[in-house]
Amino acid sequence: MKFSLQAFILTFIQYTTLPLMLWQMTWFCSNPILLTLELLGLFIASWAIWEMQKSKLNIAPTPRENAFLVDTGIYKWIRHPMYTSLLLVFIPMLAENINFLNISVFTVFIINLIFKLHHEEKLLLVFFEEYAEYKKRTWKMIPYIY
Repeated sequence: MKFSLQAFILTFIQYTTLPLMLWQMTWFCSNPILLTLELLGLFIASWAIWEMQKSKLNIAPTPRENAFLVDTGIYKWIRHPMYTSLLLVFIPMLAENINFLNISVFTVFIINLIFKLHHEEKLLLVFFEEYAEYKKRTWKMIPYIY
């Protein structure tokens, strides 16, 4: 697919806010419940990367040429497990490092993530003819919720 300014901007915002949050916040929570959520997020990210390596992994929302739809592993239930993992890692971090700057950066991050997810879904519908059917049997990010 050709260069997309929207995809570039969405990816740029994501990869600008991520380091800001990592720099500002304590990485591993002291609260055992929050730490468990973070570790679950890291597990889901690792599983998603493992499954996605079968296709053409891309950090931008634009699918790469010769990529194919991955619907195994965690992708059997969740279409965007990497986004789920980011939420599971950063919400607990925010809970333990709450201040105006962190809330502001996290808010920009979440809004951008939602826009990026919807942009990516539109592209995937065009790129993969089986994506519409895949959408019917999976959750976007959080099973039984979203």
